[in-house]
Amino acid sequence: MTLTKMGLGDRMLGRIIGLVLALALWAVAYVILNPGGLDGQIPAVALGAFEGARLGVGVAAGLLGTAIAAAALLRAPERPKARDPLAPLIDIAQSQDAERDPSDEPTPFATPSPTAGLQAPPLDAEPAPFPLALDTGVQPAPPIAVHAEGAPEPAVAAAPVEPEPEPTPEPSEAPPPDDFDAARAALRRHAQDEAWGPAALALRRVGALAQDDREHALAAQDAGDFARAQGKTDDAIEAYDLALAHARLTDQPELIADALINVGDMAYEEHRLDAAVTSYEAAVALRRDVAQGGTAEARRALSIALERLADAREDRGHRSRALDLYRESEALAAELALADAGRYGADLASTRQRLEELEARIQA
Repeated sequence: MTLTKMGLGDRMLGRIIGLVLALALWAVAYVILNPGGLDGQIPAVALGAFEGARLGVGVAAGLLGTAIAAAALLRAPERPKARDPLAPLIDIAQSQDAERDPSDEPTPFATPSPTAGLQAPPLDAEPAPFPLALDTGVQPAPPIAVHAEGAPEPAVAAAPVEPEPEPTPEPSEAPPPDDFDAARAALRRHAQDEAWGPAALALRRVGALAQDDREHALAAQDAGDFARAQGKTDDAIEAYDLALAHARLTDQPELIADALINVGDMAYEEHRLDAAVTSYEAAVALRRDVAQGGTAEARRALSIALERLADAREDRGHRSRALDLYRESEALAAELALADAGRYGADLASTRQRLEELEARIQA
């Protein structure tokens, strides 16, 4: 009872404090909103930097006082603890247990013994003969040897202990290759597996092993391919430009043509068609020189360069020149497919399909 009264007193005191604070805030709001009110008895309060927001400050003080007053008046009373409905039943059961004689109470969960009701035979009764075992085909168990006390136990032959196999040493990670071509092969392998973390390390290794202009051009070309696969266009353009700069310092037209194709591809992807056409035309000129009397791969590279130039020409609106370039590429692809259909037959089919599509667009 004392604790309950103390709780009620604390709640009442909290309500009174809340109402007093609300009245104080209302008074502040009145003074701010009505400077010189009550016939000049209330002095004007200067708000300084907040003078321009006098109305907002006054309204905010009034609303805050209203919220505090509402919280003080509408505070929910503490809910009394509910009485346990099973308490009277527990009290009655405990009183009955106290009055009951423990000897009259049956043993809980008592189950009749399986030997109850059986009488022991008299001591002088002869034991019943053991029934003969039927021939069931089951061999009797061998008799258990009983040793006299103090007799030594028979020696038991110990089973041979097989030696544990030695653990196979795990293969250590292969060291990074020290050869430039081997490092590039590792880079291509990681790129094909889309293992970009090891590919980045391999690319760094390739750049560190590059010695002359040819190797620097190839390393920069690999860096451009890596950045292009990652969608980093600016890094790819910078790497391909560097590869072209190193390639021009060599006397290898195939390397220069490859660098020009890459530069043209990036210009074509950015819709810089004039720059793309310039790079493709320079690459085609070099490919023509290499393809004369060259290998089948050199003629295939010329065919690919012709199709790149044809696509850029078509996008610029030069469809007739693009058609001539595709027909020249088709002639080269047919020559290669005739010599090795299994290797170059797919190139011929792709070139003919694109040529037919271009012809259909021109005739439309």
